[in-house]
Amino acid sequence: MSELVFNRVILERNNQILSLLGVISLSLNLLLVFAFIQKSAKPPLIVYAEDGRLEVLKTRDLKMDELFLKDFSKMVAGQYLSFAGNSLPQQIEGLKPYLGNKPKQSILDFYKTNQALIEKDNISQQFVINAVSITKESNPFWVEIEGIRNIHAAGDDKSMPVTYVFEIKKNKPTDLNPYGFLITDVIEKDEPVNKGQDK
Repeated sequence: MSELVFNRVILERNNQILSLLGVISLSLNLLLVFAFIQKSAKPPLIVYAEDGRLEVLKTRDLKMDELFLKDFSKMVAGQYLSFAGNSLPQQIEGLKPYLGNKPKQSILDFYKTNQALIEKDNISQQFVINAVSITKESNPFWVEIEGIRNIHAAGDDKSMPVTYVFEIKKNKPTDLNPYGFLITDVIEKDEPVNKGQDK
């Protein structure tokens, strides 16, 4: 009889140990599942802060906003700085939600002034982007875009390196502008002036 009692005590102890191991195992599995969900969940690309800075919510990838801003700049620069024949007005119309008055009017004035020559010589321009860098990291942001400007005209092609500075303001996203970025100015950087040169 005592042997049965002894076996029962051992069996109960083993059951308690197995129950404890089961609880520990379940807890560890839940922690692993939670960690996996946290790691695999995609954070929002852009969070708008009241002070105008770009912020990423709960993400370890601190360069996510920077990459998003650079990609946006490349997308707009490709349309804004390249054109063929009379395509420019339609391109600008497509970019309207992302352009402030100054860059929009500037490019349309350029086209209006040169329209006859552009159509006569079938002039087109292609801007090939080589590098994009953010030189001012607070709102409004400054993004430098370096590349090669290729101008194709009837019987004459020219290529030259050029750098543009895009001033980009972060606003709240809208239906028309889901990125929330507005280009407020586009400046072509001048060649450096020699110090000894007369004014």
